[in-house]
Amino acid sequence: MLRALCFTTTSVFLSLAFASAQVQTVGDVSFAVPDGWQYQRGPDFGAMTLKTDNRFWLAAVYSAMPSSGDPNADFKTAWKRVVFSLPDYRKMPGYDPYNTSKMIGYSGKYYDASSATNTSYTRLYVLEAGKAFVPVSFTSPNRNVLDSMSHNERAIVGSVRVVPRKASPIKFSLTVSDLEGYWTGGIVTSTDYYNSSGQYQSNSLTAVNYGYSIASNGTFTYKFGGLMNNRPTSDDDSGVVELEGGFVTFKGHRHVHRYRFVNLQEALDGSTVLALWPSIDLSQIDSNRDTEYFTRPAKK
Repeated sequence: MLRALCFTTTSVFLSLAFASAQVQTVGDVSFAVPDGWQYQRGPDFGAMTLKTDNRFWLAAVYSAMPSSGDPNADFKTAWKRVVFSLPDYRKMPGYDPYNTSKMIGYSGKYYDASSATNTSYTRLYVLEAGKAFVPVSFTSPNRNVLDSMSHNERAIVGSVRVVPRKASPIKFSLTVSDLEGYWTGGIVTSTDYYNSSGQYQSNSLTAVNYGYSIASNGTFTYKFGGLMNNRPTSDDDSGVVELEGGFVTFKGHRHVHRYRFVNLQEALDGSTVLALWPSIDLSQIDSNRDTEYFTRPAKK
C-alpha cells in the first residue's frame, strides 16, 4: 500500500482521505505527527505527508520487527521490507549504514538512495529498541527537498516509542511556562591546519557550553564558558525572555539573543529538547545546518 501512497514528480495522491493527528500508533509503536502534516493508516505502517507547490515529503513509521542483535543485519531486513516496496528501488545499499547521532529517541542506523529513475529519493532509519527495531522512512523528489525538512524528520524519528513507552506530541507553540528550568547547549569543533606541502601545522579547538536558567516569570540568567579557538572564554548575563510572532528573544542587560522557535519535544531519557533557528529570513535557513538544540534535564 505504501507504493500507492508514494509521490512521484508527476503524480500526487490527491484522492485519498487524510486526517491530522498528534500521536498515532501502529501495533506496539507510537509516534508523533507534526502540525500541518496529513496522516493515513496503512496495514503495517502510518504515513504522514506534506506538500507545497511541486515539493512533497512522505514519512512512514512501520510496525516493530524482532531484532537479530546485529544492527546492520536488521537494517538489510528493513531495507528489503520498506525501500523495495517503493517504485523503482532495486538495489541494496553499497555500504554499511551510518550511525545516527544526537538522537532524541532511540539510536540506530540510516542510509539514503535514489530511485532507479531518479524521480524520488528515500532515507531509511532503523531504530534499535531493545528486542525490537522500528523502520522509519522519508521520501521526497530529491535530496535537497528531503533535507529542507530535516527538522521535522528528526522530530518524527525522535518521537518514536515502543511499548511500554508512549510517544508524546511535538509542541509547535510555546509559552513562558514551557521554558521554566535550566536549558543547556554546546558546540565542539576541531580544525587541523596544513601547509601547502600537506604538513600538519596546528589545531584550533572550540568547545563551549552555555545555559539559560529561566524562572516562571520569564526572567533568566545566562552563563557561557569554554575554549574558543584554543583560548579560554566566558560570559554571563541576565534579563527577561520575550515570546512574540514565533520568536524567542533573550533580552539581557549586555546582549540580546533572538531565535525562531521550531519545536519542543520530550526525549527518550525524559529530558525536554528545544529546537531553535537563527532569526534570519526563512528562505536563508538550512534546516540541517542552522537548527540549534537546548536540553532541559528531566525532573527528579
